[in-house]
Order: sequence, then C-alpha cells, then structure tokens
Amino acid sequence: MSRERKKARGKRSAAARTSRAALERALSAAASPVWSGEAAMAAAAEGGSPADILGEAGRLFAAGQYERTAGLLAQALTQTPLSKEAVEMRYVRAASLVQIGDYGEARSEIRRIRDAEPEHPGAALQEIYIEKGEGSTCSEIAHLRQLIAWLEERLAALAEAGGGQQTSLAVYYRKFLAEAQSLLGSALTLAGEAAAGVRAFLASSRLEADRAQGIAEYSNAVFALNYVPQEERVEFAGLVEDFDAFFPAAVRLPSVSRERVHERLRIGYISPDLRWHPVAFFLLPLLRAFDRGRFAVFCYANNAEDAVSRTMAQQEGVAWRNILGLSPEEAARLIREDEIDILVDLSGHTKDNCLPVMALKPAPVQVTGIGYMGRTGLSAMDYLLGDETLDPPEEEAGEYERPLRLSHSHFCYLPFAAAPVPAAPPCLARGFVTFGCFNNYSKVTDAVLRLWRVLMEQVPESRLLLKSRLFGSEEGKALAEKRFLRLGIDAARIELRGFSQEYLAEYADLDIALDTFPYTGGLTTCEALYMGAPVITLAGDSHGARFGASLLKNAGLPELIAASEAEYVEIAKLLAGSPETLAVLRERQRDLLLASPLMNFRQYAREVEAAYERIWRHWKKNAQRLG
Repeated sequence: MSRERKKARGKRSAAARTSRAALERALSAAASPVWSGEAAMAAAAEGGSPADILGEAGRLFAAGQYERTAGLLAQALTQTPLSKEAVEMRYVRAASLVQIGDYGEARSEIRRIRDAEPEHPGAALQEIYIEKGEGSTCSEIAHLRQLIAWLEERLAALAEAGGGQQTSLAVYYRKFLAEAQSLLGSALTLAGEAAAGVRAFLASSRLEADRAQGIAEYSNAVFALNYVPQEERVEFAGLVEDFDAFFPAAVRLPSVSRERVHERLRIGYISPDLRWHPVAFFLLPLLRAFDRGRFAVFCYANNAEDAVSRTMAQQEGVAWRNILGLSPEEAARLIREDEIDILVDLSGHTKDNCLPVMALKPAPVQVTGIGYMGRTGLSAMDYLLGDETLDPPEEEAGEYERPLRLSHSHFCYLPFAAAPVPAAPPCLARGFVTFGCFNNYSKVTDAVLRLWRVLMEQVPESRLLLKSRLFGSEEGKALAEKRFLRLGIDAARIELRGFSQEYLAEYADLDIALDTFPYTGGLTTCEALYMGAPVITLAGDSHGARFGASLLKNAGLPELIAASEAEYVEIAKLLAGSPETLAVLRERQRDLLLASPLMNFRQYAREVEAAYERIWRHWKKNAQRLG
C-alpha cells in the first residue's frame, strides 16, 4: 500500500510510510469515479463492487484518513467472499490499522491474509511496520533482510522465466522491494549502522519506478551520510553532488528580469517544519524582529498547520502561504508569482523537504540553512548560510552553495517551552561524575564510543547516561549493549533511557554533556547549555562538523571546544575533577547564554538582513553586467 504521498512529492522517511504496492494495485483496479466517503460506505452496505470499494479505500488511505479506510473495509468484508479482492481489502485495512496504532486488529487481518495467500509480501511488510512501531529494531532488521532476500529470489526467478505476466508481477515485487530497502535504511541508521543505511536507501532509489519517490530515497541517503564516520565515506564520494543530476537545468523557470524592482526586498522562507518543530522556533526570531520598512517576508509551509503555524502566520507583515499538496512545479509558480527576491530553504535533506521546488529556481537568489547541517548538492542553490566558525574565511568557495557568513551565530536559540531551573550537578551528592549525551543515537559512531571508553577509563567510577528514542524498547537497549561489548565498553557503567516528554528535567542526572562527531548536536546542545550542563565538542573539518564549535563559541564557552580527540578527553577530565566549577556553571551558565550572541535575536536579525542585502546587491551587479 502506498506511502502516504503528497501530490508529486515523496515522503522523506520510511517511518511515515505504509506499503505502497497494494494501494497502487487498488487504485489501478478501481474503475469507478471518485466517491465521497459516505457514498463508499453506502456502496459497501449495498454490496457495491469490490473494485469500487477497494479503489475508494485506496484514495481515503492516500489522504491520510486511516480510520475511515478501516471502517469502510470492515463493512465491505462482512459481505465479500474470500476472493482476491478480499485479500487486498484486508491488506489495505491492515495497513490502515497499523497507521492508527491498532496493532492487535492489524495482526488479525494479517493472519487472515496469510490463510488465503501465504506468500503475500505485504503481510510480511505490515508485520515489520508493527515491529517498527513497537521499537523492536532487531526483529525489524532481521525480518526486512529475510523479506528482501525472498523478493530478490522471486525477481530472479521471474527474470529467468520471462513473459508478460511475469513482467507485471516483477513490477509488483519491485515496489515492495524498494519499500523494504528504504525501511532497512531507516532501521540500520537508527541502530548506528549508517553506512549500511546509506547503501539501502540508494538501493531503494534505484528500484523506485516513481521519480518523486526515487528522489526522496536518494535524499534519505544524503541525509544518512551525515551519520557516517569520515573514514568510511570513501565509497560515497560525490553522493551529495550527484543529487543535482535529478534536476536538469533545462527544467528551471525562466530567469527573472533585472528590471524588476520592489520597494522592499522580498524574502521567502520555505519549509515542511513551520509547525511545532525546532526549525520553526529558530525562524521565529526572524519573523518577529525583521525590519518591516526594508523587507517583506513570505512563508511557504509544506505542512499541516498547528498553533505554532498560526502564531507564525499572525506575525505583523508576514504573508503566509500553505503549499501542502502542491507539486514542486505548482509551488515554484506560486513563489514566482509572489516575485520573491531571495528564497531561503530551511530543510535541506530532512523529511518532506522542498529541494524539488528549489531546483526549479523560482527566485533569483536562493539560500539554504538553519534546518540542515550541510550542503544540498543543488546547483540552483546560491548560498549556504553559516558563520565564521562554520565556514572560516580562508576556505575556498565553490561555484554554488557559497558560504554566506554571519559575524556571530548562524542561528538563534530561543527556548520554545518553559524549562526547569537548573539543578545542582549530581556528582556533589553521588560522589562520582556522570557524563551524558541526549543526541540521536544514530550520531554515536564507533569512533565516538571508543573515545568515551578512553574517557571513562581515565575517570574512575564515572558513569555514562545516553538518552535516545532507540532505547525506548528492550530490543533497542540490547542492540546498543551488544555494540558496547564489541567495543570493549563496560555496559554496567552505562544507563540507557528512551524518549520522554519531560526530558529537560533529566539534565539534573548528568554532570557533563558529551557532543558527538562528525555529526554534532544542534538544538540538543543549546538545551544542555540552557540547563547548566557544560557541553564538550570536537571541532571538525567541515561546515556540519563545526556546528558544536559555533554554538559554544557564540555561547561564550570557547574553552569547551576541543581541537583533537586527546584534547576532548583532557577537557572532560579537568571538568570532572572540579565539582566546584561544575556547580558554578550550573548556577551561572543560563545567564551567560541569555547574554550571548546565541540568544540575541535582535542582533541576529540585523546580521541576517545585512547578509541578504549584500547578496542581493551582488546579484543585481551581476545581472546588470550580463544584461
């Protein structure tokens, strides 16, 4: 059944999908016009044709109306004999039940599917989705590998046999295989096997018949590459740059006339995260503090709206556009009609990203930044927003995605929820130091764990607290503990915690936060600092690998930035040996942060606006020279 799709745009993450293949079959089987949900219910009650009902169920599912889909099919199945259509109805219903979290009833439907068609690949795929939802990552990975092997065997047999019917069946199997590879990429990345995750996403992209979803899978691979240690990236050389090949320059909108003049510079912000999401809160300072006499601001939200969206839309002088459901071409035309001068992408290669819109070059000057840690690979992207720490002036600029350096921080941190008062460092009461990291566990590479092992060996009796979504299940914890054993780390000294809503209060349980590398923390680092926990980071040799260094420098804590792994350990040891320093930091660090450039939203807005005017002058100068 189909991954939930927007029109002509694929989802980023396998976690949001459900199996596409049955939905596509359902839609192709449907011969009737589109019905309303009520009409479909009436048809089910009156014994409407299975093809009509299945087609309408597919449409409801694609629109995200999972409960209505399940209800429609439950009613239809009471009157439909056990036929091929009934099997597909059960499959679509099982997928809907998985989406709403009714795993018990979904498993019942899966059993009925297997009774009728033991080798239905979708039954196995929906069981895997349930394992994903329950956090059974080890089982999920094992069963995905089994399903992939089974599908590859079937495809090989069909290729050897040849023939028309077999070709149709091969297309069906490849759809399941593409989805299974994408799910495997997601699971492996979550489990800390990012290089294998990149390979799986690339396999999914190659298998995809749908161009938009193929682009999304490749984007998944580029995103997962950020988790791969530098020494393992050789086989992926050129991966980011090759993303541009999906978008030939010939498909771009016509160039903007240099004669176009606006009274105020028009800035557009485009993102799928203009909602309750960290990106929205990083953008909010720019919406509140922009100079309304010099700039006109437009927001293009590729997301369902919530209270945060409405708050952003109500900011004085902000023109709000919702582009959810528009094709990239439609969204690009809307932006062009608004005559945006500078379009700022806030998502990069993250989920539901808008890069296919940016590739069409709807604005004469385009920038990416804030919501992503690196380059997109798009030649249509003129600048990459950064600062003097992320992109030192001595580094050479390329032909596109040139560094747009701010004097201070490239983003501004404003807490978006009331935070607890920082607690005293726990070592004062416990008598031992607790290191900790609340970053996504996918960022924790073997090299990071080895360095933490060295640190813990040099700080006797110390403990390590790790918090991440993976550890919300026993299987996730077992997966991590197996890895600790392989790397010679004493798992008895490590506490693993899953996700929780009140996670900020848990900074009271650690003394010193440890950053990951090469993919450092962003919002997590800001939150740790705000809660009074010092964060030790290793400055890397790329834009993304220096995020932590930029945050600490702009927070007024440059002494916590390490230039080498040895220095990282030394800084941590010095802090661990000074409970008095830790106590002072807990007491004063929040005030230091509040007075720093990292949280000075007015200064940040002025620096960003100056950068916009600078690159606009550069564009006008070039346009005049070429025109």
